[in-house]
Amino acid sequence: MTMNDFTDWVQDRMDSCNVHDEIETSKMMVEIMKKFFSIGQEESENTETN
Repeated sequence: MTMNDFTDWVQDRMDSCNVHDEIETSKMMVEIMKKFFSIGQEESENTETN
């Protein structure tokens, strides 16, 4: 997943979330952060192997 794909995915998630529900919003933010950090790990692993 590229950063452009990631930003599109985040925008879709944010648009579908009920921001007035704090629990739903916090779960969504955790999901977004996990995805973001996993993308960062993939990129650093790819640069280490090249």
